[in-house]
Amino acid sequence: MTIAHAPIEPMPRRPRWEAHLRHIAASPLGLCPDFPRIAERWEAWWHHELVDRPLFLGKVNTDARRAMEKRTDLLHRPDEWFAGKQEDLEQKHFVGDCVPNIRVDFGPVLLGGLLGGRMEFGASTSWTHPHINDDWSNRPGGRIVDGELYGLLKELFERVARDAAGRYLICTPDLGGSADVLSNLRGPETLCMDVIDCPRNIAETIDAIYPAWHEAISALYDIATDAGTGLIHWLEIWSNKPYMIPACDFNFLIDQESFNRLCLPDIARQTATIGRGVFHLDGPGAARHIDALLEVPCLEAIQFVPGAGSPSTLPWVEMFRKIQGAGRSLFIVCPPDEVLRLCRSLRPEGLAIQVNSGGGPAELNDLFNAFCRQSLHPRGGGG
Repeated sequence: MTIAHAPIEPMPRRPRWEAHLRHIAASPLGLCPDFPRIAERWEAWWHHELVDRPLFLGKVNTDARRAMEKRTDLLHRPDEWFAGKQEDLEQKHFVGDCVPNIRVDFGPVLLGGLLGGRMEFGASTSWTHPHINDDWSNRPGGRIVDGELYGLLKELFERVARDAAGRYLICTPDLGGSADVLSNLRGPETLCMDVIDCPRNIAETIDAIYPAWHEAISALYDIATDAGTGLIHWLEIWSNKPYMIPACDFNFLIDQESFNRLCLPDIARQTATIGRGVFHLDGPGAARHIDALLEVPCLEAIQFVPGAGSPSTLPWVEMFRKIQGAGRSLFIVCPPDEVLRLCRSLRPEGLAIQVNSGGGPAELNDLFNAFCRQSLHPRGGGG
């Protein structure tokens, strides 16, 4: 399948970002002395290869008496927000290839707010109020319009980036895929009807969101580079090259033909622009689009979350094998009791496992040690 999309807008500073990331990858971090080895594993993962073992990501709160929220309710009080984030960093126990970081988290789909949607913030999330009229006269254009929110984003990102330099990584907020941005600004139920009634408006608006995404992600890479800091996105995947996570949770509400026609071109355009992408595939409703996603040239990996109400990854092993067979890497979120079995069922090359753990540091350490012991043994990848 050939995926047609509008011309990309080049990122002329991309070579500079890449040189910076490679430089960061070569040096230990103050809070992660083994970072060069971890970065080496991640880069092999992007190439669907293996250094010594698959990647293992785990982190846990070391003090149950103090909850670690996203602290999005403190975003407009930067000093309190930053102090809370620093305490969270000190309180987390990172295991395996999970690198200490502070995420500048605005909740899901921040780009909707930057494009004029009214956002509200709670302690652990945010939400954007739909506002696009039925005649689409106030649909977003290609420019960021909320200068106050954009300024706050850059202020907080710069603050963390300066503090992180040489010590830990900075993690970006979720800008959101273009279809999800539109879903927030129009309302998901209404947008489902629009797929039938006015698909051209959807396609044109998704295309118009692209310049704002381009501006925002470029600004984040510039800030990190200028501060001498390594940058990761919200899946906490390291890359020696700039990358993105082109999520599209709206896809579970629409059929394959509509997804291919309305959403896939923008996913292909964004990944071609930045050069590297890992798709966030969220649950059974999204999984039906896997064949189309595997046709996107620069989509090097798929991240899979089983979804609410169906936490097991084991029913999806055949899909995982299909992804690996298509020459793409895998990032799988799974419960602790499935980690070792899942690894025995899949090829180790290009495999990363994130543990969705509710246990304590000792339990997570024990699981990682068992994971490493098992990784020393040959495995056939066939189960």
